Amino acid sequence: AEELSALARAELVIEAASERLDVKKALFKRLAEICSPSTLLVSNTSSISITAIASGIKHPERVAGLHFFNPAPVMKLVEVVSGLATSAEVVEQLCQRVSDWGKQPVRCRSTPGFIVNRVARPFYAEAWRALEEQVAAPEVIDAALRDGGGFPMGPLALTDLIGQDVNFAVTCSVFNAFWQDRRYLPSLLQQELALAGRLGKKSGQGVYCWPAEAQPELALAAVSAERAAKRIKRDVVTELDEVLLLETTGETALALSLQYRRPVVVYDHCAGDTVVIAGAVTTPQSAIDKAVYHFQQQGKKVLQIADYPGLLVWRTVAMLVNEALDALQKGVASAEDIDTAMRLGVNYPRGPLAWGESLGWGRVLRLLENLQEHYGEERYRPCSLLRQKALMERHHEQ
Repeated sequence: AEELSALARAELVIEAASERLDVKKALFKRLAEICSPSTLLVSNTSSISITAIASGIKHPERVAGLHFFNPAPVMKLVEVVSGLATSAEVVEQLCQRVSDWGKQPVRCRSTPGFIVNRVARPFYAEAWRALEEQVAAPEVIDAALRDGGGFPMGPLALTDLIGQDVNFAVTCSVFNAFWQDRRYLPSLLQQELALAGRLGKKSGQGVYCWPAEAQPELALAAVSAERAAKRIKRDVVTELDEVLLLETTGETALALSLQYRRPVVVYDHCAGDTVVIAGAVTTPQSAIDKAVYHFQQQGKKVLQIADYPGLLVWRTVAMLVNEALDALQKGVASAEDIDTAMRLGVNYPRGPLAWGESLGWGRVLRLLENLQEHYGEERYRPCSLLRQKALMERHHEQ
């Protein structure tokens, strides 16, 4: 409607104005004066508090959020967001309408980032940290999460598609809304890209150069059967047997090598056809070659990165699990809705809570505790619900 007065008899009004609280509050105040008290007033905001929008208007119980995901005609998920004053009846009405539109509603409270934009932060943050610490090239990081973790797209390529300015702004919004909690710390490298106008696909350059045909070729680690055989012939059996191949628990290969006093190669969680490995700076190339050949024999592609605690997939998944548990513990949404939101909203291969249960709560806890000890940062602190679940899991196993 060109004039707001034309909405006087509407049953439902969905606002999609600019993401500024003052603009939205002024608009909702005007709508509340024009529309019937029974009209549902809904915002499509992705980040602004529904409680704040509803504050000071008549009948705030009929104000809620419907957060659609782009592209809206294709994406099935809609977050149905309730503010402090939103009535349960209004939430039910909106969920029914969303279902009638052929979409999947998930209920959540109005907290920073709602479900998806909050729980997804580690997916981007851990990739940026790995890039900043020069653990691997961008295409290797993306391939690890895509081909090793089962995600539909690597996090760095995804930020290029979203737009570095947009993704960085969302991260900053969540970071500030949570009083600068380091779990949501923005990346200085991403800020540099945004400031330089390297916004990704829309500007032609971001982490990558676009179009996609210009992407760098992925360098896989590979060992020929002949080379592997030479390694084995040259090494005595005890040296071959002493190469420890361990799944990462959040400790570096160097720490493990010093602990076990033998060469160690650590490998990542693998949910696809690609596995990430790393050796310590003291690990001889012969040991790494044997690890590469071992995985090649299993039909896996191998990506070798620098020694890095938790590697790439495991630490990202562990952080997603921890964030989802924290949201669950604080009543943001139900476990079912959190997992549904992450599968449908950002196309994760599994909901993080189901993923955490499958991997084992104790294993997730151990990895995060090791990361926290390594970095000495609150960023990796395990939430109390994870500790509780790990204790219960251990009790049942005994």
